[in-house]
Amino acid sequence: MAEPKRRPGGRSERVRVAVYDATLHGLHEDGYAGLTIESIAARASVHKTTIYRRWQSKDAVVAAAVADLVSQQFPVQASGSLVNDLRYFARTLVRLLNSRSPRVRGVLHAFFSEASTLPEIATLKRDFFAGRYAQAEAIVSAAGERHDIAIDIDAGELIGLVVAPIYYRLLVSGEPITNAVADRAVDNALAALRGGGCQSNTPNSGAAQRN
Repeated sequence: MAEPKRRPGGRSERVRVAVYDATLHGLHEDGYAGLTIESIAARASVHKTTIYRRWQSKDAVVAAAVADLVSQQFPVQASGSLVNDLRYFARTLVRLLNSRSPRVRGVLHAFFSEASTLPEIATLKRDFFAGRYAQAEAIVSAAGERHDIAIDIDAGELIGLVVAPIYYRLLVSGEPITNAVADRAVDNALAALRGGGCQSNTPNSGAAQRN
């Protein structure tokens, strides 16, 4: 549900910031199961009815806090250069996964621990990554429109090639996740693209140049 309009820097904005901060710290310290509207309200020094009135539920405020955190600290860039934009996207993911911020660690713990089996967290995780990938896919689509790559590229498949080596290290091998890993993933994904990979199932609707 959309939040009400607010005046920048006013009380509404201060409440929003305090509630989001309290929510993310609560995720880190108490986990999703231990997080409650009452504990968020106590950390944020607001009345619980303020939270219920604006967000209605714990799930809603957690989703809003996570979305705000990522949009502020880990944006997706669109510079007009596919290779630069993909590297920025991959490096941003590396920075996210390596962050030591309690606010970020709380989100990652919820996404990549036993808490992720809870329906509420599973839905939040799915929506979060779907939104990020949609933004990244828009970068690929824009490159097609500029004729930097073929217009029949499956953007989701290309993004998958970029992020797969990073998540492999996080979830399987435990190897360090670095910017070099991110850059190599982008280079390999673009090499696959130039080699004819990542083709869409839809017929090519026109000639275009490849990278």
